[in-house]
Order: sequence, then C-alpha cells, then structure tokens
Amino acid sequence: MSLDRRTFLRHSALASLTVLVPLAGCGGTTPPAAEPAAERVSDPLALPRTMPADWDAVAFNTARGNAGAIPSSYLPAVNAADGASQAVGKHLPYVPALDGLTVPEGHLAVMWGDPSKGHAKHPNAVRNESNQMQGHWYDWIDARLATAGEHETVRSEYPEWPGDAASGYAVLGGGDIAADAGKNTVYLVRLPAGARSGDRVRIHAHCLTHGEYVDFLVVP
Repeated sequence: MSLDRRTFLRHSALASLTVLVPLAGCGGTTPPAAEPAAERVSDPLALPRTMPADWDAVAFNTARGNAGAIPSSYLPAVNAADGASQAVGKHLPYVPALDGLTVPEGHLAVMWGDPSKGHAKHPNAVRNESNQMQGHWYDWIDARLATAGEHETVRSEYPEWPGDAASGYAVLGGGDIAADAGKNTVYLVRLPAGARSGDRVRIHAHCLTHGEYVDFLVVP
C-alpha cells in the first residue's frame, strides 16, 4: 500500500472518531436508566371473589367503610368502641332460622345483624326526617357465587319499604313487617343460576342510610 493511501485511511479513521466522541458527551445523551416499575396499590374498595382464609367481616367492612364505602356521617359510630356490634355488625347479612318461612325457589332469605353473634338487629324505616328522607332499608343486594373464575352477579332491588313478597320481603315469624321497628324484615335475595344448597355466595348490599356492606353466606 502506498504511503499516501495509508495516510488517507488513517486520517479518515481519526475523522470518524472526532465525530462520534462529541455525540456521546454533548447533547446527548445516554438513554436514561429505566425507572423501576410502579408498585401496585390495591384498591381499598375492591371486593374479594372468594372468602379469604382469614376473613373477618367486621374488620373488612370497617376498613372499606373508612375508605369510602360508608358515609362519613356514620363513621364515628363505625369507629366507636361498640362499632363492631352496634354499627358494622348491625349491617352484616345472615341467614335466619326459617321458622316456617317459605322462601321462593332460587332465592335466599337474608336478615341483618345476627343476634347470635352479639350484633344489634338492623331496623328498617320509611323515609322520614330522621333519615334525611332517604329511608332506612337495603335498596339493592348483589349475590355472586364465591368461587374462583367468572360468575354472574345477580342484583335484587327494593325500591320501597315496607313491602310484601311481591316486592321481595317477608316477615320472620309472620305478622306486621313494621312491628319492632321493622327488625323482623326478611329480604328475599335472588341467587345466581345454578346456585345450590351448600354453595357459598358473596353478598354485597347497600343500606340507603349507612352505605355498603359485604359478607359471605352459605345457601341452606
């Protein structure tokens, strides 16, 4: 190779370096390191699909209520020393001893505030000034099979209280549904298709005055 050609190639290589080096240190720029993935924050209002092994209905509903599922006006009662029995427990569903009550096929009889657990019984009331003309009953109740996978959620609606079987109510022991402040009111809740005796269902319901509550029940 001639000297001139060797000199030419050497100068070409040096020229390419003088172009590449400034690009690395000026203006540009080495791509920024990838930011760590954002930590997933669980939704405090999310509903469990199946009943957790350590399920505590009072603790769950107290936490969910403080996160927004219960009106702020009721939170002092929820967080009071007796809130577990007199506020949260009073709004938790249970299946009563039927005591001769006839439950339509495909439905579950539900009441609120299980006295066997020391919970206050839930009253029901028509719209009046003491409940800001809202009324005090459950206006909707959702039932879903509490097993893994996709399942339909069936909603039962109760536009007014008091009512009768045609509007989704019954009375434990019979008699006047409004007696004893409506505490003997039974809600007839539609079950998802295919639900059978022994199946566990998730109940998610809304009290007009005091917000949403969640628990798991077994179909008798």
